[in-house]
Amino acid sequence: MIAVQRDSMCVLLICMVLVGLGLVMVYSASSVLANVRFGDSGLFLKKHSIRIALGLVFMLAFSRLPLHWWARLSRPIMLLALVSLLLVLAWGHGTAQRWLSIPVLGAFQPAEFVKLALVLYLADVLVRKRDELHNFGSGFVPRLLVVGCALVLIVLQPDLGTAIALGLIALIMLWVGGMRLHHLVGAGVLALLGIGVSLLHSSYQMRRLLTFIGPDRDPAGSYQLLQSLCGMGNGGLFGVGLGNSMQKEQYLPEPHTDFVFAVIGEEMGLVGTLTVLGLFVALSFYGMRIGARAGDAYGFLVAIGITAMISIYALLNIGVVVGVLPTTGLPLPFVSYGGSSLLGNMAGIGILLGVARTAHGPQERLVQWPR
Repeated sequence: MIAVQRDSMCVLLICMVLVGLGLVMVYSASSVLANVRFGDSGLFLKKHSIRIALGLVFMLAFSRLPLHWWARLSRPIMLLALVSLLLVLAWGHGTAQRWLSIPVLGAFQPAEFVKLALVLYLADVLVRKRDELHNFGSGFVPRLLVVGCALVLIVLQPDLGTAIALGLIALIMLWVGGMRLHHLVGAGVLALLGIGVSLLHSSYQMRRLLTFIGPDRDPAGSYQLLQSLCGMGNGGLFGVGLGNSMQKEQYLPEPHTDFVFAVIGEEMGLVGTLTVLGLFVALSFYGMRIGARAGDAYGFLVAIGITAMISIYALLNIGVVVGVLPTTGLPLPFVSYGGSSLLGNMAGIGILLGVARTAHGPQERLVQWPR
């Protein structure tokens, strides 16, 4: 049991380090922008601090809830998540139609709620329907319809980047959960066709892709990426120093959100970016170790799903910032400014710590999931 406790403490420590780094970098990256727009250089810092405090409450509360509660509530939670996506299409707002405003709570992004709901739902259904997983009609198709419904609703916002991330999370969970590989390959092909249709019907998504393929053809469209690479190159090995970024001087648009990793690269250099990358790798490692020692198959799948959720978002965000992936608009978990993402990820860490509480010690048999 000592090994399990050590893994959970490592996860908690890494999470807190990333959240603390995010607090520092949000202020560093947003101070100029906040002062120009609102006359208060600490505005985003104050809002982010409140969200961190709320996230800590969520994390602590969720870590104490019995794991079987999540299994019992997974279907209502998933249904509520789908309803929230429908409400976004009807009454959402923002540059893209991705936000809902709730009295007292303010605006939130339902897609960030959906990713955690999807993990809990798939973990539950893969356990309950384990005897039907290899059956295409009764095992695979119903799961595909639920996942597909969520992805289509997100694409319609439009938010192709989040839909791709959620699709990858679902594929990983379905594969680990025991679905046949050729069924998943078919689902992947169907998803690629869906991405193609979305690109054909969205000029700005197609422009992002074409800009990624040939940035020299559209300097205006690739401006954000070029400034990101310029900032990271300027950082060198050890960076220009905390608070000394030039990109935050209104060269890099919204430097505290999707491209905060670029500001980390400029101010902390290659050492800083590799440290952040190493923290996410370590979080993934300990998250999977918690899953491997989970007390039951449901805890195993929840741990794998939450670990994949955080890892995929981090991988896609960093890939965009360094120019190896097209722009997706996804935040860097725990670090980027954004309440919905921060609360969702901290809630996920809380559930992951709850899985660790039910885990077996190293002397006991690990979960043997049927293949």
